[in-house]
Amino acid sequence: MSQRLDRKRTLVTGASSGIGREVARRFAAEGAAVAVAGRDEERVQRTCQEISAAGGRAIPLLGDLSTEEGASAVVGEAAAALGGLDALVNNAGIDAEHWKAVHEWEVDLFDRILATNLRGPFLVARAAIPHLLDAGGGSIVHMSSVCAITVWAGDCAYDISKAGLNMLSDHIAVEYGSRGIRSNTLMPGAIRTELHESVMEAMGDGGAFERELLARHPIGRFGEVDDVADACVFLCSDEALFLTGANISIDGAYSRV
Repeated sequence: MSQRLDRKRTLVTGASSGIGREVARRFAAEGAAVAVAGRDEERVQRTCQEISAAGGRAIPLLGDLSTEEGASAVVGEAAAALGGLDALVNNAGIDAEHWKAVHEWEVDLFDRILATNLRGPFLVARAAIPHLLDAGGGSIVHMSSVCAITVWAGDCAYDISKAGLNMLSDHIAVEYGSRGIRSNTLMPGAIRTELHESVMEAMGDGGAFERELLARHPIGRFGEVDDVADACVFLCSDEALFLTGANISIDGAYSRV
């Protein structure tokens, strides 16, 4: 392995499964020391054990990142354990299992998705930025979605949360660029994860929606977690030192159709 992230102290949120788990594993393989944050203790520990077994360094962290106290505690623990922070991957997020028209959305569910997908990343970034400044700069990658720039009818809360996340990233890029902090978003399309599979199953239409969705990907397949992890490594490496304020589609051209 090339060690493109050698000695970079990194916090990855939502790292107990899916994209976040693969990002944490890949970062460790590339030489980073990784704080693995999530809500499910068993899964967080499993991710850390996999990294350790492969010769990497990982520490497990648990907390509710949608609260100021939880986000501050997780970031503080990560910085203390790693001796500072050089990179943050704001990956934690949720989606509704059942989509519906705007007027049918429950307010509590709308609030919960916004709290996890937008308030949480804001709180984590807010707490992490002073540590990145202390390190002389660093990289933040926010895991957005093509839903930030396209409409998935019936999924308004998720789409809105990801559009807001793009703007948060842009603000950080503009406000902290002169101080060495880069901020970008990755906007995955349909990526094969547990969340993807659960949403497809919840449709209850025998796979019709999934086939229709696949047909809208000119590249001819859904994405894999490796595809996203590859891009995330690049954005946090020294190969991307002039890349900031970008919202990068990683969707097999889905958003261009």
